[in-house]
Amino acid sequence: MRFLPLTFFSVREGKLPLRMRLSVYFLSFVLLLLVILITLLYIFDFLPASQKTIGEDMEDYLTIYERNISLHMGNIVAASQRMADDLTNTVERTLDKNKAVFGDVSDNASLIGKLEYESTPLLVQSLRESRSTGAFIIFDATLNSALSKAATSRCGVYLKINTPINFNTVQAPIVWLRGMPQVASQYRFAIHNNWDMEFDTSSISCWNELLQEAKQSPKNSYFFTKAHYLRGTWEKVLLICIPLFGKDGEVYGVCGLEISSLLFKLAHAHLSPSLTGMTGVLALRQQNSDGVATLDTGAGFQEGPALAIPEDSSIYKVTIEKDYNRYSDGTLVFVGREKPLRLAPLPLLGENSSWVAAVLLPQRLERSMLMHRHILVASFLMIFLAFAVLLAMFLSRCYAAPVLQGIRNAREEGGADSTTQIRELDELIAFMKAREQELICQLGENASEEQNSEQVELSAYRMFINQIETLTKTERIVFDLYITGLNSHEIANKLNLSINTIRTHNRNIYSKLNVTSYKEMMVYIQMMTGRQQS
Repeated sequence: MRFLPLTFFSVREGKLPLRMRLSVYFLSFVLLLLVILITLLYIFDFLPASQKTIGEDMEDYLTIYERNISLHMGNIVAASQRMADDLTNTVERTLDKNKAVFGDVSDNASLIGKLEYESTPLLVQSLRESRSTGAFIIFDATLNSALSKAATSRCGVYLKINTPINFNTVQAPIVWLRGMPQVASQYRFAIHNNWDMEFDTSSISCWNELLQEAKQSPKNSYFFTKAHYLRGTWEKVLLICIPLFGKDGEVYGVCGLEISSLLFKLAHAHLSPSLTGMTGVLALRQQNSDGVATLDTGAGFQEGPALAIPEDSSIYKVTIEKDYNRYSDGTLVFVGREKPLRLAPLPLLGENSSWVAAVLLPQRLERSMLMHRHILVASFLMIFLAFAVLLAMFLSRCYAAPVLQGIRNAREEGGADSTTQIRELDELIAFMKAREQELICQLGENASEEQNSEQVELSAYRMFINQIETLTKTERIVFDLYITGLNSHEIANKLNLSINTIRTHNRNIYSKLNVTSYKEMMVYIQMMTGRQQS
């Protein structure tokens, strides 16, 4: 079998068989449709898990997440501001009642005890009413200024919900974490296992800087601390701190409410991210003088289990990309998006830092999603291509088979009573049959008159006659029926044989008589009958 190289020019010039040409045309058409389909899918982004769709899913979840954080923090800030006003009045009443000024508080255990006692009911009330896990007041004073750590040790009261399991803080037990134990005993509070007399402000990031800045701009000067571990505890907390300003502008200290990491997770546990593995984060964004931005995830909280993002402080360099950002600390890499939050007027670490709500997805999951997309597209293309090849082969066979069969019949039988169900081809075969009969008659007449003519050589005719004797009994019967003028179908019916059997006999007869076609055999038969008649 001869194989021709499949090129565009070979198809155009008709060097390929009909069936193969039809297959190429059908396949080209299907592939063109496939290219158009894939192009439209990419243009309109109907394919799953592209960078654009991942970014859009992040944006949708981030919008809800940012709104929830703003609402949650806003409610706690409002409750803290109301508590601050009440506590300021309580401190001033207590000082007036004891005919003292705030400068007399340090080293005065009796006065500190009275301030803590009078402040406790307001702390309890705010803790019960707000969605927080702790309430505190820190006085800018200490019980013993002579101690080595007196500069960072401040007296006050810290009340804490003991192991919150939901937002129902009305009946939750309250424990005494900071403050004088005598005051706790008066209110019958249980002492926390990690109780301490005073606060250690050194554990609160930028405490002194923020307090000094608050003194310079007292109006709406509250701030959020970084999330940190309270001394002796296992749980990270974030504190909303509101300075307490006296009538003369003196700062009595700060008060506020606590949000623990557990409470934060409970507050946003109802959110369901559309992407598996995506985590919402309250983080601190900073930008240095060189314009390099970083994200400190440890400064805030996460809304879900810390499976991929470390709970402690981690600094990630921010790289802005088209659909989302990329965050890397040199080891871990995340993709995500962020929105700025206006949690407090006083930012941590200056104007180049701000709180943000961010959603982060491990880079390995992003790549897995994109790889799944590529595999899906490749699988679709392979299946479509296989289907296209099979369809092209089937259609080409359906269209080419009648044509080829008609040509085969015309070649083997002269086209007698053969149809292809293709009007144009049947008309051509009919024309060829009529033309063939004319030629046979003409050749027969010429053969009887001119035995040495150019069309038929005498030696070939004699060989034809001699070879008749080599035919088998059945082949001779078929040959004799051709002499009578019957065609293949008529012979098959007469002998009760299939048409395929007759065609097999035809090929054997052609081979033994040294002819190449039905038409050539009929020329010799016409010569025979002409000679016999003469």
